Amino acid sequence: MREPLILCIDTSDGAAVGLLCGDDPLGTERSADARRHTETLTPMVESVLHVAGVTPRDLTGIAVGTGPAPFTGLRVGLVTAMTMGRALGIGVHGVCSLDALGYAALSGAGPAAEVLVLTDARRREVYWAHYRDAALPDGAGHRAPFDVHTLGGPGVDAPAAVAARFADVIGDGRVVGRGAAMYPDSFATAAAPAALDAVLDPIVLGRITIARLSTGGDLSTAPRYLRRPDIHTAPGRKRAS
Repeated sequence: MREPLILCIDTSDGAAVGLLCGDDPLGTERSADARRHTETLTPMVESVLHVAGVTPRDLTGIAVGTGPAPFTGLRVGLVTAMTMGRALGIGVHGVCSLDALGYAALSGAGPAAEVLVLTDARRREVYWAHYRDAALPDGAGHRAPFDVHTLGGPGVDAPAAVAARFADVIGDGRVVGRGAAMYPDSFATAAAPAALDAVLDPIVLGRITIARLSTGGDLSTAPRYLRRPDIHTAPGRKRAS
């Protein structure tokens, strides 16, 4: 049986592209520029495919991050993935972008481990989600593919509100994501510097997709904006009476 070849795209924090064949990463690219998704994403996709020596027609599916993130950047990644999937006749699978950070933090941490993921939501707020290991044994004693189970979120709140809600998790240092590093008054001793510097690995989106395809997990491509767009349509002019 042919190994799945998954193109992985995320634009929740800059732009990230990866290519996964089975369990083997074939390449990644990242741009930290959060304002030029439209200009950078397609060349990054082309570069990752070229370096791996494959064409779009070789792909078996696309994994795309669904946020949470601001409207404009997130929309670029979702539209790119959906357009490619439609043109190639392959499935497009959505994964919450915070799931990928939680997955990377919990991989190898043990079934009882938990983690709080925090990323920058602007407006002096953070996006958050609370996870534990979801890879529990089935009835026959076999371990399901590794994945994360969402205990809470995703949500968006002021740092102080999140710190109060998850004081025990934060006190144990079970926190990842740059959202914590941005607000040291609320998350000063939350975790090691490396954990607070964590950024999304697009390859993880592909791994989660493969796991959820086998278990029937949620792969909706519905975007997680969590807030209204910053730009609103101006109301029409009033008619003269």
